[in-house]
Amino acid sequence: MKTTSVCALLGAVASAALLTLSAMPASAADLGYGSVKDIPPPAPSGRAWYLRGTIGMKNPEPGSIWADEYATGAFNVHHKDIKSSTLYGFGIGIEHSRWLRFDLTGEYRGKQLFVAHDSYNNGGPCPGWGCGTNEHTANLKSWLGLANAYVDLGTWHGVTPYVGGGIGFASITTMGYKDVNVPRNSVWFAENDKTTTNFAWALYAGLAYDVTPQLTLDFGYRYTDLGSVYTGSVVPFDGSAPAARGLEIRDITSHDLLLTARYRLGGNEPMYPVAFK
Repeated sequence: MKTTSVCALLGAVASAALLTLSAMPASAADLGYGSVKDIPPPAPSGRAWYLRGTIGMKNPEPGSIWADEYATGAFNVHHKDIKSSTLYGFGIGIEHSRWLRFDLTGEYRGKQLFVAHDSYNNGGPCPGWGCGTNEHTANLKSWLGLANAYVDLGTWHGVTPYVGGGIGFASITTMGYKDVNVPRNSVWFAENDKTTTNFAWALYAGLAYDVTPQLTLDFGYRYTDLGSVYTGSVVPFDGSAPAARGLEIRDITSHDLLLTARYRLGGNEPMYPVAFK
């Protein structure tokens, strides 16, 4: 009788142990220590890298012009202008959050014609050596590199207004500078092309439209400050005088209109609703 009771007791203990062991994996999984597939993946960062390409129109303006003889002569500047032309840009950026994005851009601003006209009267008879005019011409070519930040102000039906700013550098080359003084039958010209590199900054405002989850078209305005540029030393065409300091074109700014396409890399969705959603 005792033997039967002991066997029954041992059987009950063994059954309980087996039940406990079989339940352990499920309990461990519940505590987060199960197989790898039971661990949820980390949440996506939400950031999206993008490439951008830009074509636009630049409308530069010289703030003033200066030549050394202006300091002692009675000069009047009657006209100064830099003609409009096209620009081409490229860049890479990141949408840091739904409201904030950054990019680095490089831009070729092509050739543009600079023209200016002044006159002077240093007290002598006119026409004569005491008075005259100067007609300044040159071609300008520039590169612009900027680090930019933008604030997207919200999206309505796929359209996102934004503002932004950028800092960087502008490299401007003056080519073929010439100063023609018709009353004195005189022509001075730059000995060489001259490149000047300046600190540059910009302010942006515009509208972006999400064509697809990957492609955004962006129409924007940019105010750009490019700094000043110097033509280099000049010499008379007939060698009648030594080389002299040339002209300085000061405080060049530009009102730029930009059409940009931005393409998100990978399969990331934009952080705001697109047009067809």
